[in-house]
Amino acid sequence: MNTYPLKIITPQGKIFDGLVTSLTAPGYDGELGILARHDKMVVILKKGGMRIRAKGTEKYFAIDSGVLKVTPEHEVIILADNVIETATLAEARETQRIKVSNE
Repeated sequence: MNTYPLKIITPQGKIFDGLVTSLTAPGYDGELGILARHDKMVVILKKGGMRIRAKGTEKYFAIDSGVLKVTPEHEVIILADNVIETATLAEARETQRIKVSNE
């Protein structure tokens, strides 16, 4: 399966930086999925859960809000206010208040 680089960055630092096969994120107008070679775009993200698939594994994150950008080089960059890793997608979606880990 094809991969692409994904970076998730918050004011506290880089949360994720690696090659992924897919990303599902909570867009302002609905959930969206990103696969390799997605066309360039910029999307506003709302509070919710994200799923990242990479190397046969899945990671889940709760995001407060942010912006997702797919560059012309097919790199995906997420700039977010707060992001925390969770054990499941359901937990990520249910997280009401995201706490900054280094406060």
